[in-house]
Amino acid sequence: MADLAAVFAEAAAESMCVPLSATTAPSSSAHSSSTSWPSLLGYALLAAVLLELFVILLEPFQRWRLRHIPGPPALPLVGCLPQILRMGSPKFFRTCYQKYGPVYKVGFKFRNHIIVEPSLMRGHFRRMDQSGLFLARDDYWRLVRSAWQPAFSAASLSGYLPRMVACAVQLTDRLETRAREAEAEVVKGSGGKAAAAAGGVRVDILRELASMTLQVVGSTAYGIDFLAMEEPPAGEDKQQLGTAAAAAENAGYKAGKKAGRRDGGSAYQVTAATSDYGRELMRACSDIFRYTTAYGGSRYARFAMLFPELRVPLSRMAHAAPDEPFRKLLAARIRLRGICHDLIRDWEAKHPQQHPQQQQYHHQQQALKQQSTNGAKTLSMDGGDHSESHQRLAAAAEPAAPPPSAAVAAGIAGAVKAADGVAAAAKVPGGATAASGSRSATAVEPGSFLGLILAARDKTTGQALDDDAVAAQAQLFILAGYETTANALTFSVFYIATHPEVERRLLAEIDEVLGPDRPPTEADLPRLPYTEAVFNEAMRLYPPAPATTRLLGAERGEVGGFTVPAGTPLLLSIYTTHHDPRVWPRAEEFIPERFMPTSSLYPEVCSRVPNAHAPFGYGSRMCIGWKFAVQEAKVALARLYQRLVFELEPGQVPLVISTAFVLTPRDGLWVRPVRRHLPQLSQ
Repeated sequence: MADLAAVFAEAAAESMCVPLSATTAPSSSAHSSSTSWPSLLGYALLAAVLLELFVILLEPFQRWRLRHIPGPPALPLVGCLPQILRMGSPKFFRTCYQKYGPVYKVGFKFRNHIIVEPSLMRGHFRRMDQSGLFLARDDYWRLVRSAWQPAFSAASLSGYLPRMVACAVQLTDRLETRAREAEAEVVKGSGGKAAAAAGGVRVDILRELASMTLQVVGSTAYGIDFLAMEEPPAGEDKQQLGTAAAAAENAGYKAGKKAGRRDGGSAYQVTAATSDYGRELMRACSDIFRYTTAYGGSRYARFAMLFPELRVPLSRMAHAAPDEPFRKLLAARIRLRGICHDLIRDWEAKHPQQHPQQQQYHHQQQALKQQSTNGAKTLSMDGGDHSESHQRLAAAAEPAAPPPSAAVAAGIAGAVKAADGVAAAAKVPGGATAASGSRSATAVEPGSFLGLILAARDKTTGQALDDDAVAAQAQLFILAGYETTANALTFSVFYIATHPEVERRLLAEIDEVLGPDRPPTEADLPRLPYTEAVFNEAMRLYPPAPATTRLLGAERGEVGGFTVPAGTPLLLSIYTTHHDPRVWPRAEEFIPERFMPTSSLYPEVCSRVPNAHAPFGYGSRMCIGWKFAVQEAKVALARLYQRLVFELEPGQVPLVISTAFVLTPRDGLWVRPVRRHLPQLSQ
């Protein structure tokens, strides 16, 4: 490992090879009882000091290798990390671009840690992180990506459309009901304040959209109603539920620590206090995005970012004495991993003849775990035994919500039945429905994503993916489909609310194509170019992922006229490129017409500069689900603005942004939904 500066290039990256952090060191042998804890601590501190001295000796040589590339001054050891943490990476990179040009170096610690912040995860969680499509490399990446690919073919997207429409209709109906209740309060003479207090006016549209995107993932990828848009039970508000859930997590952690489980971890138990399946899944996804990074996560993560060579001991310390952010992150990872394994077992139970080898391997693994844990029925904080998670979740989900196994059957009878109803009512010209139109041989039926992953085989050995690798793909689909699209839609709502002329043109297009009531069909989507342009312009100003990466290969290369040594990490700041005034005239303004081929603004950028707009990355490593996200966003915007408009609550301009893995409004986006088609009131 070397302390190497990163080179930032404005040019498009053809791939995104993400280097992995150092692997966890094997556990040491048991110490004799005579060894005291102060002695062990002294040895650990001595080793850390010697390691830091080694880094200090290497640092001048490593910086000398990139001396010919301009860049900001870097502090000894920590480089530019303090400035990045203080300013946020998008603003810092943009400042560097303005001062040093399109290619510049930024000093970090060890080079393998500038792409992905040092992970403090251990055991199953670490293996899952490294097995997912995002961090996969070389032949394994090609294997996994080829397994994902059919799920996003044009024919598969056509099959997903009715379910996307059903979720958008459900969200619109819920927001319209709240707006109607607020109107009723006003008519009664209780006034706007009373309406707001009743919960009928002010909503966090980010959370509402996130519930919809999670519901879309469940119904399209897994054929399951995730219950993400279910309202809290009567008499329980969200604050009370959150407090009860936190208490349950803390109790599970303490119980696990008393039991002396590996890594000082907890046995997180799903209890009655955390029984709502949809809210638990949403909360787990939200906590993972919030607490994984050094920006909003554990203090151990910040130390590991500054001193990545100490990742292993810091990981052990974090598991032995976790702070509150790390405790929440572990609980969220345990919940999500449990749900992923439930989804896998539900699929295998419903398709016993399709993957017999995978099921045999799974049963062997479970038998070994059962023997090693001597019948333990709980989850350790490193994601250990999971033999009874399905039954625990099923038992815990009564009566507030159906359990995961019930969701497989009841969910299809609910959300999927509703989706098919929408498809039946919304005919495509020529008599075909959006769901039953012609499909190619590559079409994947909704709910079949896990079938693709379980069927994947290594071309050389014929070996199927192991449990953690399959669960890693299920986890990634849930997380990516939940957060990024919801954020991009939220930024779209923000800009529409602050640009009346954009709102007028958007409503005119939707009214002309759909009218006041008809849900969108597959044939309607190409007739909504301005709706898509609004979404694209929102992603230009706030790309879901502000940067993408690659790693220079075994030979040195040329980047922007500079010679770069082999093995140098390259970071492409998408946020900076999207705000470059040399590429985008009036770069800070929200102008959807840039993406309209019929507009005079279109030739300025989109037809002149290939890859100028890159919210999903570049090349073979770009987001595999980008067409899925765009289709979902068009459906959601069309249905929402067909029935509603959104008025921004005061005090949110400019919008405060949180930077982590993705760009997101730090405090959500609070709006008041207003119905567009009001009934005539009697005089």
